[in-house]
Amino acid sequence: MAPNTPVDETALRAAIASALPDLAIGGFTLLNDGWDSVAVDIDDSWIFKFPKHAAAAARLRMEAGLLGLLGPRLAMPIPRMVLHERPLVFSQHQKLHGTSLESRDYERLTEARRNALAAVMARFYAELHAVPLAEAEAAGAGPIGAWMDPDEIVAVATPLLPARLVPYLRQTMADYAAIPVEAGERVYGFFDGHGWNMAFDHAAGRLNGVFDFADSGFGEIHKDLSYSNFIAPDLTLRIVARYEALTGRSIDRNRVMLYSAAQRLWELASIGDGADYVADRLRAVEVWADRTGGT
Repeated sequence: MAPNTPVDETALRAAIASALPDLAIGGFTLLNDGWDSVAVDIDDSWIFKFPKHAAAAARLRMEAGLLGLLGPRLAMPIPRMVLHERPLVFSQHQKLHGTSLESRDYERLTEARRNALAAVMARFYAELHAVPLAEAEAAGAGPIGAWMDPDEIVAVATPLLPARLVPYLRQTMADYAAIPVEAGERVYGFFDGHGWNMAFDHAAGRLNGVFDFADSGFGEIHKDLSYSNFIAPDLTLRIVARYEALTGRSIDRNRVMLYSAAQRLWELASIGDGADYVADRLRAVEVWADRTGGT
């Protein structure tokens, strides 16, 4: 089911009322732009998520279990989720107040606020990566979703790119295929740390929390640290420096940036030439290539 699919609002109201009869449902805002779930905002105080399909329901159950494990371990505010199985599968949590942080928003932040944001994100990653893998697995975590094979990305993306970017595509995928993954680099991570999963208070310049752990799981440290590049590489580099100081780990900044390049090419290739989002994803590749000197 794609975003903006019509939903039965009456059924959602009834499910919430059945599970929480003492909750006065006042302001009811339907948020139906996600691929996996329909969200309902009640009075700007509570968020309810209703999965759109069976796979999304499984991820929601996993997320609820993981959030229960992570809550006491993280300084970062995250949803405290309660899962309901009847009359429909859905979750509830108190809303983290704030809105997305996008590139244009970051550019307006002062130096002090950029450093403060980097510090809280670095601590978030340090604490998350310290979670024992066995405990995360017991709570429902598994390997993160795999990207397409590099050769397949080259084959599919080549006809979608302007000729000037084909050498960039081939070199990026060759470098990506050569990334070594040594023992000890596998961690439980967020793997979705972009600004659309942030509750950012723009007036105060403060991050009030992060959400959406459905894509979290086991993967490579450098990949987990790359997602803030969707906001700004400057933010990523600030996070990495503070992460190194907190953990004693050495992070290869070039590898972090390579993951971002590979991800944009994979996202372009994964939707094919008939999808509505080709233009947007092609633009994302072009912007990143131009920003990193890939042309």
